[in-house]
Amino acid sequence: MRSLFATCLLFLSGCGALIPKPTDYSDDTSRLLQAVERRAQAVQSVSGELKSEVWQGSKRVKAKQLIATDPNGRLRIEVLSPFGSPITTLVSDGTRLMIYAAQEKRFFIGPSTPENLARLLPIRLSPSELGGVIRGAMPLIEHTSARVDWNDKTGRYQLLLANDQRRQVVEFEPKYLRVTSIRTLAGDQLIYQVTFGDYTGTGDGIIPKRVLFEVPADELRVDMTVTSHRLNPTLPDAAFHLAPPRGIPVEAL
Repeated sequence: MRSLFATCLLFLSGCGALIPKPTDYSDDTSRLLQAVERRAQAVQSVSGELKSEVWQGSKRVKAKQLIATDPNGRLRIEVLSPFGSPITTLVSDGTRLMIYAAQEKRFFIGPSTPENLARLLPIRLSPSELGGVIRGAMPLIEHTSARVDWNDKTGRYQLLLANDQRRQVVEFEPKYLRVTSIRTLAGDQLIYQVTFGDYTGTGDGIIPKRVLFEVPADELRVDMTVTSHRLNPTLPDAAFHLAPPRGIPVEAL
């Protein structure tokens, strides 16, 4: 009997404790989707400064950037030198992407696509989706099916979204229903994963100050930390327009 009891203790000590559902657990998908929508509406614009660390295989690059974004798909990123002057400026007006590389004296213009954004940040999001992430507006896929599960290992709600081509697993912490991670897949292949943390703000007007993008197929990690920010500033249209300096030819992206 004693040996059986000891065996049971060893078995239990080797297993992680499962986290039970909260007392107010609900499998209503609209509850989670509405939480995402409320926060997207509460933060209409963001400006500030962030630090990025990019790992691609064994290579690592660190950068300090000024950012501005609004809900119209517009985005501005200025990569700063160690002395605080812009060395690369990227601007999206929602449809076009403009990049000025000051050190190379080259100016590019093309569609506002993930492939063109990758010239500055190699993540599989469009400029409008990246701007949404910075504002706390999560890049959920258009879906034809949705359901809610409970992850008893992480203690998180899981919102499972799917369409004919992609599916997403979106995790929410249960108390405030803040998104903690998004995994986007094509079939069983993970396209990218985004992890969110260190939320700041009050009520629905919150943004994540830590965002980690991971693309395993590309051996890519992009860790972004918001170091200072303003919520809902008035951003002039001029912030989302970029013209080539005099004498610099325009190249197509």
